[in-house]
Amino acid sequence: MSTGHDDDVSKVLAAVAGSSHRVDERALRLFVEELLEWNRDIGLVSKRETPAVVARLIERSVRLWDFVRGALAVEPAPTPVRRVADIGTGAGFPGLVWKMISPELDLVLVERKEKKVAFLERVIARAGLANVTPVAADLREFALYERHGHAFDLAVMMAVTTPEDITEPIERILRVPGYFCAVRGRNQEIPAESLGRCLQEIARGDTHEGRFLLYKNTCGNTEPA
Repeated sequence: MSTGHDDDVSKVLAAVAGSSHRVDERALRLFVEELLEWNRDIGLVSKRETPAVVARLIERSVRLWDFVRGALAVEPAPTPVRRVADIGTGAGFPGLVWKMISPELDLVLVERKEKKVAFLERVIARAGLANVTPVAADLREFALYERHGHAFDLAVMMAVTTPEDITEPIERILRVPGYFCAVRGRNQEIPAESLGRCLQEIARGDTHEGRFLLYKNTCGNTEPA
């Protein structure tokens, strides 16, 4: 790898040092190395000020996981979060960062673009991450597979689309109770306290980048697929 590439990797790791101390350091370095390398060809994230963008995404992923765990800690009889679907994961945010913090997660990364899925497969193999499965699919297509029906404790979308537009497939893949985490930008309208038939807001957190929202799936089949 070039000196410039190594310098960019070092910039990212230095920028996130304060918030990523709980992340598997070896896996994080490999992830950043691959992301910066692949980004040149397939545009995983912005090509402008890429190290700063990657650092912000890592930090946001860490804060989002802390938000979810903090919200569930005060839930009466919360469902333990083990099986997670990261919808529209792109370069692996937030799912891969969550996995590096909590290795016990059984993670499915849902991404429409096959080139991005190839990148995810490379990172997973190189970092030796177990129980992480990238799937090339749209959420609505993914939700139609019988094996995904009511199969996940948590689904997350980090600034992919408006949550209101995808409630039906989200409800279909979540266990009951199960949880849905979404991120809204600072300038986006905040949705109502309920989405669709079943998703009821249980927590929200404001950050300088936007608002974190956590919903609970309150109806449907209680049996995992």
